[in-house]
Amino acid sequence: MKRRLLLAVICSITAGAVLWLLVRPEVAPLSVTSDPEPYSQKAFDQWVAEDTQRSAEYGHFADFLATHEVDGVVPVWQLMRTDSNRAKDCERPQFLIPPREDWNNIVPVLELVRDYVQPEIGRVEVQSSYRTLDFNECIGGASRSKHLSFSAVDLTAVEPLPNRELFARLCRLQARLGPSSRFGLGAYFNPEHPDRATGRFHVDVSGYRSWGYSKHAQSSGCRAFR
Repeated sequence: MKRRLLLAVICSITAGAVLWLLVRPEVAPLSVTSDPEPYSQKAFDQWVAEDTQRSAEYGHFADFLATHEVDGVVPVWQLMRTDSNRAKDCERPQFLIPPREDWNNIVPVLELVRDYVQPEIGRVEVQSSYRTLDFNECIGGASRSKHLSFSAVDLTAVEPLPNRELFARLCRLQARLGPSSRFGLGAYFNPEHPDRATGRFHVDVSGYRSWGYSKHAQSSGCRAFR
């Protein structure tokens, strides 16, 4: 009788220990997701690998940039981003390969970034490049946005700078280069609320001008540095 009672106690203790090991927080199974951040390089690698034709076209684009000696200005894959800061606003692909007939348009933009912008503020990251018409309209982009023809990029500095310093450098750079540079600068900086800026700015070479949140010259952050 005592032996049966002892065995019952041992079994009860063992079962309780096993149950405790299964449910205690430090050894409970973790919920692990393999989904990468939607605009990360890992997400891009998955996206481009899903389709052999897409992968081949991306390879042609990378070769095109190398031929024009602008492949090292920014990571090539970032030029496929539609708009990393607008992930939930509009339904569209996270990445797009621009049409071949527009590839030439990005070359002078990257040359400007390479030769002037990065020496002034350091390395940059592409947040937005080519956009389709539908997507541009959905996010409220300018009706004649240079993104529609792959003639512009929206950038942020890799090494963060205070907003005032960042835009002061960019605006003074544009002024120094002058109208012959055709440097278009979206200076999204409000001097009355300097901490609200995201540090994001637009670059194109489609005409010497500057603008801000209203998409007009009067809202350009550059007015604070004139």
